[in-house]
Amino acid sequence: MIIEKIIKNMMLKKLLFAVVLFSYTIQSQTYVKGTLDPAQNYSWVVLYQLKGAKQLYIKNETISNGKFSIEFPQNAPKGMYRLLYSQQNNGFIDFIYNNKSVELKFNPKNPLNTLTFLTSEENKIYQNYQIESTKNKHKLDSIQLSFFNTKDEVQRENLKNSYAKTYKIYNEKQKYYEILTKGKLSNHFIKSSFKYYVPHIIQTPQEYLNSEKQHYFDYVDFKDKVLLNSVFLSEKVTDYVFYLNGSDDMEVQNKLYKNAINEVFKKVGDNLLLKKEFLITLMYNFSQLENTVLIDYLINNFYNKLPVELKDETAINQIQEKVKLAIGKIAPDFSFEKNGKKITLSELNKAEKYILVFWSTGCSHCLNEIPKLYDYTKNKTTVHVVAFAMENDDTDFNKYNSMFTAWTNILGLKKWQNPIAREYQITSTPTYFILDKDKKIIAKPEYFEDVKAFFEK
Repeated sequence: MIIEKIIKNMMLKKLLFAVVLFSYTIQSQTYVKGTLDPAQNYSWVVLYQLKGAKQLYIKNETISNGKFSIEFPQNAPKGMYRLLYSQQNNGFIDFIYNNKSVELKFNPKNPLNTLTFLTSEENKIYQNYQIESTKNKHKLDSIQLSFFNTKDEVQRENLKNSYAKTYKIYNEKQKYYEILTKGKLSNHFIKSSFKYYVPHIIQTPQEYLNSEKQHYFDYVDFKDKVLLNSVFLSEKVTDYVFYLNGSDDMEVQNKLYKNAINEVFKKVGDNLLLKKEFLITLMYNFSQLENTVLIDYLINNFYNKLPVELKDETAINQIQEKVKLAIGKIAPDFSFEKNGKKITLSELNKAEKYILVFWSTGCSHCLNEIPKLYDYTKNKTTVHVVAFAMENDDTDFNKYNSMFTAWTNILGLKKWQNPIAREYQITSTPTYFILDKDKKIIAKPEYFEDVKAFFEK
């Protein structure tokens, strides 16, 4: 009886040990390892999870002799991740994480065309899909463009046949990869990456554009949780708004933007969290273009209607800060002393237009352009120059102040750290702003010749 009990206890211990061992195996550490070839001088890499329109920081690691290894946290969610190794050159690699380790190799100067996955079958398959799909899409678009540009009937007939063959290959490849990745994370991205093409070649460019817009979101599932936990949807929306709508007329362009935005939010429906993500993404993009009209449109028509708990005032403030110097905005006001009297920029009443220029006596470009600017403007009664000299002391400033008597000359001490220069986000000199009588920014020419052209056109 005792022997039987001992045997049972031993068997139970073995079973418990097996369970513990199995659990440990399931929860064993996963990692992403990379090799930069050539190694060059990159010294760190940051791992982000891509979620919605955001990059969520996971951890960073040093790069040693071109190699790095980052362990994923326990219970790290599946999805799309990003390795950022160069902030300055926007150097990054995106990959799928499905609770399995990933090893990869790439040339940091050309990551897109050199990336090789040494492990992770799912990433290998997804990469192959992207290469083949992109090639076939490019071929279909190229054939279509050639058709628009030729009047030769024989050539047009050949292009029709070529289009039909490529169309068939494109659809067959899509089905192949969808079946191959069934049940995998990559399947979600592959199905939503499929682009609709008509079975036969389109006759006119306008028909082609109409088809692009009409079918752009046909295969995109805005409720897919895997897509929601990636940047896929944000990138898709950004492409739709900014690259399918173009006009040289700014008023027409803004109308096209608004139509595209309205269409996007119809697709989003009542998913307020996703709507918020898209709003922030689009506003950041419009801030890059300094398009305050569309930023105001998004805020007034969509953002302000979000529930309070979903509003991101920090992001909105950052966006507003980014465009405070955009054309159409009132120039940030500042005060200075002139002959013992305090004066503000907004109170100046000397001309119909103003040139606000930030310059420095230690800048060779400035010493070439500023005297030319003075000669050009000194006798213009409708234009007044406010010259803000960024200096460490007043020695050279006093010399030029006595030469540029027709201007309002301001000494800005602490040079690059001067609070007014920082308010105007000055990173190089000379920097020009042209203002109207109300001090609204109406142009931001880059060089003196551009300033001259503005007033002479």
